[in-house]
Amino acid sequence: MVTAFLIYPLVALAALFVVDLYLPMELVAFTASSPIIVAALSALTLVGVLAAAYRRKDNPVLMSAWLFLFCGLLVLTLGSLMDPFLSGSDAWVDELVAAAAFFPLLFFVALIASPMRLLMLTRRQRILYAVLGAAAVLAVFAVVFLPWLLAFEGPSTRASARHVLVLARPVLDAVLTVPLALAVLVLGFRRGGAPYLLVGIGLLLFIPEDIFEHFQLLREEQLRGMLPNLISLGSRLYLLNGAILGLLSREDHGGTP
Repeated sequence: MVTAFLIYPLVALAALFVVDLYLPMELVAFTASSPIIVAALSALTLVGVLAAAYRRKDNPVLMSAWLFLFCGLLVLTLGSLMDPFLSGSDAWVDELVAAAAFFPLLFFVALIASPMRLLMLTRRQRILYAVLGAAAVLAVFAVVFLPWLLAFEGPSTRASARHVLVLARPVLDAVLTVPLALAVLVLGFRRGGAPYLLVGIGLLLFIPEDIFEHFQLLREEQLRGMLPNLISLGSRLYLLNGAILGLLSREDHGGTP
């Protein structure tokens, strides 16, 4: 079952990509930007998370964890629904929403880490986790800032500062999101933690989505529009799958390290 939940989003996204590539339907853009589809996927995910929380009513810690996940995803959903109506001068609203979502997600990770015994990982596993997190953040920094630094020709201080702030957004998002997403992924590889694996993938996909959405990193115009939309859809599907699997799973205590 877990394998099916991991694979079918990739198959669905590949099918959308092929259809959009060869037929002038703009199916990917429509699916990813339609308020009705976005709201439906988000509503299904939130209902699934609430149901998964209720299923764990006999375990107050895990029930609270899933409720915090519900709060974080609810804030992110509100931000995604508001995004089409925000202008460039309202970018601070998007940042505020992303920062607000960080705290319930942090509590979600902290609560599931205790029964899953994240802190009792081996020293090698902890080092690997830290190295992967640092590498991911540095990779985002390199992708975002290196092209600007290489092309920098000394614009006015005010314009330069504004541009740096715009560039810094994905890096700040990565600093906040990558450690949480990697922690959830680590928990997902332990016994009974399959729902967390899917949730972790969904959270981790926020980073490339953010980068491709805000920066013109691709030369091919068609791919430039399709790729962030495909990643956005993939993120939503994996979060939905995590909620469904959390509802279907009988236990997610993680076992012994």
